[in-house]
Amino acid sequence: MMARKSLSDLREEMRGVARGERRAAPLPAAPLLAALSREALDLLGVVLRERPTTIAELVALTGRAQPNVSRSLQLLAGHGLIRLEREGREVRPVPVAREVRVDLTTGTCATVLLEETAS
Repeated sequence: MMARKSLSDLREEMRGVARGERRAAPLPAAPLLAALSREALDLLGVVLRERPTTIAELVALTGRAQPNVSRSLQLLAGHGLIRLEREGREVRPVPVAREVRVDLTTGTCATVLLEETAS
């Protein structure tokens, strides 16, 4: 179980992260792990490998219904694994994270951003 922090502790942590003096604290893993169904992982894999330029293209690549794809993308974006960029009337799924690391001892997780794995 994670220890609770006071509001002032959280503010100071956020300021330290913004100044680049420290890394953000790991996030609780349970909500992310619950969101990573087999379908969500498959969809994330297609986004990472194929880099579709629109949701319609992603729908064609996966053969899944557009509402299901859109709902899954919103969930993945909410957990910071992808970013949804609007270009006119189209929305493009952009991968942000390549890995999720889970610390089973603390029950926390951290994402490894694409830029971090490139170097």
